[in-house]
Amino acid sequence: MARYAGWVARPYAEVWPQIDGVAMSQGWEVGPASVEDRRYYVKGISAFSWGANLTVYLQAAGDHTRVTFDTASTSLVDYARAKGVVEKIIVGLGGQLD
Repeated sequence: MARYAGWVARPYAEVWPQIDGVAMSQGWEVGPASVEDRRYYVKGISAFSWGANLTVYLQAAGDHTRVTFDTASTSLVDYARAKGVVEKIIVGLGGQLD
């Protein structure tokens, strides 16, 4: 598992409703156990990946939102891509990784 964190310079109330759309536009499916402040995403097996899971934690921090990503994968190649994957999501929300 790898963990990455970053900030979005927008309030939590604006970020959490948009994160599913950003993740789905990048090929992730929303997991059934997702709740408002903890989102689960999955990607199935493809020609380029053995599949992956992503857990995203959202935390209000005044007029910013703290976003923490935990990635789980079944291959070393997917682990190597993990930072780029989470960076695309946080940039899609208008933020950046630490």
